[in-house]
Amino acid sequence: MRTRLAAYLDYRNHRWPRTANTHLFLSQTTGCGVEPVSHVWINDVLGMPTSRLREDRLLHEAEATGGDPRRICDLFGLSVGAALRYTGTIDQPGLIEHGLRTAGPAPRPEPG
Repeated sequence: MRTRLAAYLDYRNHRWPRTANTHLFLSQTTGCGVEPVSHVWINDVLGMPTSRLREDRLLHEAEATGGDPRRICDLFGLSVGAALRYTGTIDQPGLIEHGLRTAGPAPRPEPG
C-alpha cells in the first residue's frame, strides 16, 4: 500500500506541481481548483467504494494508536461510541489467525 501511495504522490506532484488543492486525490478537473474529486471518480479509479477506504483507514489508525478512541474521534470526527467500535477490533483473535494483525497489543503512543 505504501509503495502505491508513494507512486501516486509522485505522479500527483509531477502532474500538478503548483496546485492549491489540498485533497489527496486530484483529477484533470480538480487539479487546477480546490474542490475534491467526486465519490464516483474514486469508486471508478480505485475500484472500491469510498466507505471501504475510510473503514480501512479507521481500522489502521485504531491499531496504530493502540486503540485510543480520542485519537479516532479527533482524526475522523466520530462519536465516542463509533470510535469504540473501531478500537474494539484491535485485539480480535480472528484477525491474528488470518494474518490480518500481528499477535500482541499495538504499542501506545507516548503522550506529547
